[in-house]
Amino acid sequence: MKPKPNGFTLMEVMISISIIIALATIGVTISKTSRQKAQQTVTLSKMKALGSAFNTYTAEKNGLLPFEDATGTDDWVAAAKEESKEVWYNALPVLMGAKSVGDIGLSNPELFYDENYPLYIKGAPYPGKSKRLNAPSFAIGMNSRLQRKSEDGVKSQGKFAQIHDPVKTVIFLERGLPDDKQTLSAQRGFDGSPKANARAFAARHNQKGCLV
Repeated sequence: MKPKPNGFTLMEVMISISIIIALATIGVTISKTSRQKAQQTVTLSKMKALGSAFNTYTAEKNGLLPFEDATGTDDWVAAAKEESKEVWYNALPVLMGAKSVGDIGLSNPELFYDENYPLYIKGAPYPGKSKRLNAPSFAIGMNSRLQRKSEDGVKSQGKFAQIHDPVKTVIFLERGLPDDKQTLSAQRGFDGSPKANARAFAARHNQKGCLV
């Protein structure tokens, strides 16, 4: 009778390694999916709070909507101007008990990228420090179709009464940053500006995104 081999054969080792790799891949996929789902839950919670602040603002302003962005460039200087006080990213965080983007830009721009700040989205591919400290990069945008210029080119605040179907109207959506992956080839405008249309919608949580 031939003695039984004491160790694994090469084939058994290869099979064992393949199984380990397969299990590791499954584990990484589950871990990544769970992390993205958790990030999506936190994001939706933040955006619901932002939506509530939006409702409070319109009620206090007799139906006026906050501006979608500041005049000129979307940088810290523009955000800090007096005429930018009614822009959504300045007015709404204050109603949520946080500093406005304009105030942050004057004192501590890095605070904008703190995970506790109302407009910060965990999992969004924000740019590196050298770029993001020059201007805020928004992972949330206000629906750009809620505000229109008049015939003479003046951009005034929109009115809630002008929204035809408020229940079905998106106010805020996750908007694309330059390093976000586009789900469809027709998507555009992944530039991190404070306003966005449907083509700039970012599905960054396992091909899912949030809107309110």
